[in-house]
Amino acid sequence: MKITKVQLFVHDLQKMQKFYSDQLGFALLESTGDYFTIAVGESKMTFEKVPTTIQKQYHIALNIPRNLFYQAKIWAKERVGLLTSEGQDEVYFDFLKAYSCYFYDPEGNILEFIARQEVNPEQDTAYFSMEQVLQIGEINVTTDDILAAARKLNEYAIKPINDQKIQPDALHFLGNYEDGANILLGPSERLWYFSDKKAVISPICIEINDMLQLFVDEKGQLTISQKR
Repeated sequence: MKITKVQLFVHDLQKMQKFYSDQLGFALLESTGDYFTIAVGESKMTFEKVPTTIQKQYHIALNIPRNLFYQAKIWAKERVGLLTSEGQDEVYFDFLKAYSCYFYDPEGNILEFIARQEVNPEQDTAYFSMEQVLQIGEINVTTDDILAAARKLNEYAIKPINDQKIQPDALHFLGNYEDGANILLGPSERLWYFSDKKAVISPICIEINDMLQLFVDEKGQLTISQKR
């Protein structure tokens, strides 16, 4: 499973474009008065403007080369600052064999650099920039109907890694370990790692393998369709 494209929703389009394109340095592929799209390695990410009455909050992990984690940490710390937990600004996930660090964008979305030690390739460079980002590695699906969403995803062979049992109040990592991409299926009101922000049911569109489209509406209802 590969996350080929995501469509997120924002309130301040101009501020978000300046952050992602100018401050972080993502390549800008398209920009209008209603949305903009950036290249995220092999993936694409579109931000579309919506009214402030629509609640949303996203978690986006970016796969980076396994040998550039500390360079990426320094790069992020200099530009945006890193989130901390109990005095630490990084974490190692044994079940993913990955190092991660976190930071916010201007609308409080949580961005993560993740260096999967068994899956992500190395790059022959000592420097890090957004050109080294490989692709989108994680994106959240937040809903309070976890069991129904998990059943729908299972129909398309999107299942929890390590045969994790689906629990209505837990965060689940769905997808194949070897592909280095996960859907984070979890309920609202759950605290995100390295953050005091709680998950919010948020509209989102996720494209898998350039052929499958997952859409979550403002009420957290998930629909899945084949891309035409």
